[in-house]
Amino acid sequence: MIVDDKEELDVIFDYMKDKTVLLVPILSDHKLHPIINNISCIYIYTEDGVERIIPMQHTEQIRGFKDQLARFLNLESIFVHDKKVWLQMGGNDAVYDVKSLWWYTYNEAYDENYYYTSAHHFYWRRHTNLNHINAVVPLMQHLEMCQKIRKYAWPMIINSKLTTSYNQFNSIYPKLFAEIESNGMQVTRSFKMNDLITDGRVYSQYHYHTTTGRPSNAFRGFNFAAMNKEDGTRDAFCSRFENGALIEMDFDAYHIRLIARLIGYDLPTTSVHQYFGKQYFGKEELTDEEYEKSKQITFRLLYGGIDKEFLGIPFFGEVNKYISELWAEWKKQGVIYTPVERRPINSSTFPDMTKNKLFNYYLQALETEFSVRRMMQVQNTLKDYKTKLILYTYDSLLFDVPVTEAKEVLIKVKNILQGGEFPVKCKVGNIYSKMNNISL
Repeated sequence: MIVDDKEELDVIFDYMKDKTVLLVPILSDHKLHPIINNISCIYIYTEDGVERIIPMQHTEQIRGFKDQLARFLNLESIFVHDKKVWLQMGGNDAVYDVKSLWWYTYNEAYDENYYYTSAHHFYWRRHTNLNHINAVVPLMQHLEMCQKIRKYAWPMIINSKLTTSYNQFNSIYPKLFAEIESNGMQVTRSFKMNDLITDGRVYSQYHYHTTTGRPSNAFRGFNFAAMNKEDGTRDAFCSRFENGALIEMDFDAYHIRLIARLIGYDLPTTSVHQYFGKQYFGKEELTDEEYEKSKQITFRLLYGGIDKEFLGIPFFGEVNKYISELWAEWKKQGVIYTPVERRPINSSTFPDMTKNKLFNYYLQALETEFSVRRMMQVQNTLKDYKTKLILYTYDSLLFDVPVTEAKEVLIKVKNILQGGEFPVKCKVGNIYSKMNNISL
């Protein structure tokens, strides 16, 4: 099972041709982000039951195959345990992501923590300060872990229907989020979790196989998606460029405008809260208090259910109709498909679904899918520049920008995000906690 001979490795590569293959890369250190990690060993399983574990950098190896890693990374049309990690290791994009396939098949997140053996946890607890600990964990324990992965993943793989939706998702999401993570975020010495810092940067980790499809973003206890604005956490984030700045771009009233797009309703490009407030209060000029109350009413109606007294407002009448039609489809077909990627959400997975919860799930999926498509365009534009997209949080994007590129790049990025229908507000600052509004 453990490969320690070059000729045997050559035979394996020939043997894998034209076969369905599951590949599981095992990183050297479970504590380190993949961007700054290495591969300790690789597990391979083929359709006729042949399995091998190939050491790359491990203490048990008779011979290491680090010089052969590129051959593995260049493999195509195989099933990889985590494609995002695989890409961060330098792997080929033309592979299938097992975690995404699991999500598509079972409508639930893939919990890889289930597969670690007691030996893994023992070594990790016993040697907390030892770097690259997985190079010490016995290879047979890694093999046992991978066999558990194969036990659950393989039946899904051989029975899988690689739908157009899955293939589309598989080609976009791992690559996009691998790139954003790889950019890292520059921090000062005031960043409190020193063990997350490598060469002045920390790395986020997006998890996009969630219930609603909206990515979470946390790594080793630090939540990048919900950084506190008041406790000084954001003070530590700065630009990597000697003459640079952080630029944040926020979609204005994002969910409301996405809903308007769904129902084909034309909203003004000016404040939607002013627009609705005038209808709520029957007046042309709102006080500051009425403006805030308008926001509260709008969000309560959209997320908690629309009261009858507001159905006379055309926008909410149309929204209510759309929610009812979505619910009717769910009840009749047992499935709905997300707006952009056409990912199935099955009723069998959500027995306690309600009409408003279904609409909220659908809306969060739309938010993510729409944002991802815009971010793809942004990333393609940024390939010719030093500017980096470093953080995505639902309705905003954070960029690290050198001053020399700011004027040219930011106009291009803003135009992509807005697309003629989604107003974007911009802020700039030397540190993330002190951002000032700017107009572009």
